[in-house]
Amino acid sequence: MPRQSDLRYTFEPLRGDPFEVVSFTLEEGLSQPFKLELELVSHHQAIDFYRMLDLGAVFTIWRDDTPVRYVHGLVSLFQQGDTGFRRTRYTAVVEPTLKRFDLRSNWRIFQAQTVPDIITNVLAEQKLTDIRSEICFEHQPREYCVQAGETDLDFIARLAAEEGLLYTFEHRADGHTLVLTDRVGGLGTIGTHTDCPVIYQPMGGGDSIEPALNRFHYTEQVRTAVQVQRDYTFTHPRYNQQHTATGDQDLNNQHKDYERYDYPGRYKRDIAGKPFTKTRLAALRNDAKLAHLEGDDERLQPGLAFDLNDHPREDFNDRWRTIAIKHEGKQHTSLQEESFGSGLGTSYSLKASAIRWTSDWKAPLRDKPCIDGPQIATVVGPPGEEIYCDEWGRVKVQFPWDRSDKNNDQSSCWIRVAQGWAGATWGSMAIPRVGQELVISYLDGDPDQPIAIGRAYRQTNLPPYELPKHKTRMTIKSRTHKGPGFNELRFEDELGRQEVFIHAEKDKNIHIKNNNGIFVGNDRSERVEHNEKVSIGDHRTEDVGQNETISIGANRSVTIGGNKAETIKLAKAETIGLAKALTIGAAYQTSVGAAMNTTVGLSQSEQVGIHKSVVVGKRFSITVGDELNINVGKSTLVMKSDGSVLINGRTFDFTASGAVQINGKDVDIN
Repeated sequence: MPRQSDLRYTFEPLRGDPFEVVSFTLEEGLSQPFKLELELVSHHQAIDFYRMLDLGAVFTIWRDDTPVRYVHGLVSLFQQGDTGFRRTRYTAVVEPTLKRFDLRSNWRIFQAQTVPDIITNVLAEQKLTDIRSEICFEHQPREYCVQAGETDLDFIARLAAEEGLLYTFEHRADGHTLVLTDRVGGLGTIGTHTDCPVIYQPMGGGDSIEPALNRFHYTEQVRTAVQVQRDYTFTHPRYNQQHTATGDQDLNNQHKDYERYDYPGRYKRDIAGKPFTKTRLAALRNDAKLAHLEGDDERLQPGLAFDLNDHPREDFNDRWRTIAIKHEGKQHTSLQEESFGSGLGTSYSLKASAIRWTSDWKAPLRDKPCIDGPQIATVVGPPGEEIYCDEWGRVKVQFPWDRSDKNNDQSSCWIRVAQGWAGATWGSMAIPRVGQELVISYLDGDPDQPIAIGRAYRQTNLPPYELPKHKTRMTIKSRTHKGPGFNELRFEDELGRQEVFIHAEKDKNIHIKNNNGIFVGNDRSERVEHNEKVSIGDHRTEDVGQNETISIGANRSVTIGGNKAETIKLAKAETIGLAKALTIGAAYQTSVGAAMNTTVGLSQSEQVGIHKSVVVGKRFSITVGDELNINVGKSTLVMKSDGSVLINGRTFDFTASGAVQINGKDVDIN
């Protein structure tokens, strides 16, 4: 480890006196929290831990009286060690405030926010506001994003890696800033933009005159050449959303057919899929061309570029960007006479990895939480709404783990609901209603892709019938929307009580395009409270095996467009309580096979418009109780019950083929 006589290290906690630094190790890199481990000594033998733990502290590298590097953070670990003749040894670990986010986990939902906004909100929630955003590109909002039990740090790191974001830290004596960017090339240089040289000096050793790199090993590795991704969205089911990214300029020294294919791609639109695919390939190739450095130039920091000078290979004398570094330093003078080597002075060294400054770099993709089994959720909607869905029948839910407890239409994204059938404008449909409990599964185990696969009863939503009392009943029973009542189709399978029950709260309509057959094995009862209308397009045949009784409370009207034939094999009795009117447009014929008897209680009137003919095969008998009148124009015949007969007319013509006989007590002619 090179010695530098003008170097020294100090460590100052926020509270209490400074420590002398014996040694330190600092590991830092892009998109990872740094970790500073320190061996310290102090004259104080009993330092209060509350003055150290979880408080700020700053480690400084000095050249003479000039600070050249600060490392600021929070003390994560503090340990008291052995006590020597005059001083006590201590150990401290310093990490960024961001590392504290690894101590918290959560289940929560973010909706309609970009990844930079989500990350900023998570950080601000824990009062981490010392942030600088250097986002250059547009990032699409995520409709629905779930932190599924991850620590806050893992959640931030996963989203950042998916979106192609990276972070690093800038240190000051009084704090450190989290820098969030989507372009590694925008992180700057170790000096001015035009003057940031780092010397390559392979023969270094002893007390160095100036900082330099004594090792520079350049490596190229065969990596994935092509990244292909697909995803699926139900709004465009026939479009495979396939995107391809190729490391064109990076593939000069390897075959170009090493293709990696991933599904799902974690995107739903092309505008997100294209950069996602490009980012994933960049992450897979982030170490394809890498330089490994060793030296003692403490200016090197993750993300900052530098110009390499004096390398014998000219194309290496270029601008490079540091990705990760491990610093080590010892300050033997802090041990004074208490340890061997106290007179060796101060030493410092680093090991780092770097890429060419024109290269892109993305953090490796993090594993997304996979939800192995289903979860329970409750259907929610706007206040006062009982059924809340969109054009695809999707609903919104409140998860028990969601501590925001909104319980309204903002609780989740629209969630698809599995149905029994789902055809093209045909199938089955039952929209879950507000307050009902759903069983939620996740496509590919992805917490960002919930789908309702079932429903379940619970204490506040009991089954339609008491169980197990009615365990033989199977039912489809609805409830009137915003009102009392229900519709139901119910099956009873209890032996001896089998039943199919249909209840319509208002209307029932049946449409049959062809035949309809109904068989009733025993009795049938039908009751219509008001009106009934039956319309038959062609013929109707009704067959009654025995008797038929029709009872009509008021009037009955029958209209027949053509003929009516009525056949009664035995007798017919017709009783009319009041009057009967019979109107026949043309002829009327009555044929009686045997006798015919007409009984009229009061009067009978018969009117014939033109002719009437009566033909009697043998005998014709007329019996009148009081008087019989026959009128033809001016001629009359009157026969009375007292035996008198009156005949009036203008002329009389009697013609007989035989004799004419007139008998009477008195015969008066003229």
